[in-house]
Amino acid sequence: MKKNHLTERFHTVRGFDLNLLTMFEAVFIHGSVTKAADILGITPSAVSQALGRLRDHFYDPLFVRQGKILIPTTTAISIHDKMAAPYDNLLSHFQEIEKPLANRNLVINSPQYISISILPVLIKITEAMSPGCKLTQTIGENSHEMIEELLTYRKADIVFDFSPHHHISRNSQLLYEEDLVLICAKTHPRIHEQVAGGTVSIDAISNEHFTLASNETQERIIITEKIEKILGITRKIRYVVGSVTAVFPVVEASETLAVIPRAAYEQYKNTYNVRIINTDMVLPKASFYMIYNKSSLINKFFASLISNIENIYPKA
Repeated sequence: MKKNHLTERFHTVRGFDLNLLTMFEAVFIHGSVTKAADILGITPSAVSQALGRLRDHFYDPLFVRQGKILIPTTTAISIHDKMAAPYDNLLSHFQEIEKPLANRNLVINSPQYISISILPVLIKITEAMSPGCKLTQTIGENSHEMIEELLTYRKADIVFDFSPHHHISRNSQLLYEEDLVLICAKTHPRIHEQVAGGTVSIDAISNEHFTLASNETQERIIITEKIEKILGITRKIRYVVGSVTAVFPVVEASETLAVIPRAAYEQYKNTYNVRIINTDMVLPKASFYMIYNKSSLINKFFASLISNIENIYPKA
């Protein structure tokens, strides 16, 4: 029965180059022929020719140029939605063939700050599970498109990020939450408590400029909106930096304030001349997520790894 079923499928795809689907997904994700060619290691002309063949096959333009971006048509969106899960599953099985369980390599991607807390945990787990496991970490302040690329093309097994990533083929789970604190330089000329144990008013804080870590994820945007609702104003941003850790030297050297995770402050409070500002503000919490391909759970080692991580970080 299975053989007959496959034979029917072969007749369905006869004459169709399945490699075209990989090129389609690359263009869909990146919205660019050039970027798709770069990620696949082929020429832009090869991608353009592939799109031409796909357009002929589906009788649809598939992508329409809007400025510098290729926007998918409704047909292209339908193709992607129907193909995403089975295509991801195919890639996962192919990866299993190329990299059997004996060769256990784990690649993670995370912003620099999250890596400080997550790397020791992962090292402890992988050493216990498989002492020969090679762990590689890449750093990135991830956008939705970057996470999509990392997981679709298996550039990373797990992505840790400040925001969830909603996709039919991904598991995106809240790993843990941290309190946020407001900091300034110890030498700040205006921010000071009137008496020992006193607090700084929201009015005084709202008159100050801020340093902001530039990570325009949905979670960060939501937190920003909550903070500014508390202040009753849009914060005046003086400096924008690339990571949470880069906030500290800027705050130390300036008269700006910053909102950061408490754990980050505890990590660096003795390195930089900064302090927490006591205030009546009730700040929201920062959330941290673990994102991975659902199909990767086919791998017993990976499934066990995820289970061990979940045991260390009970559901928030």
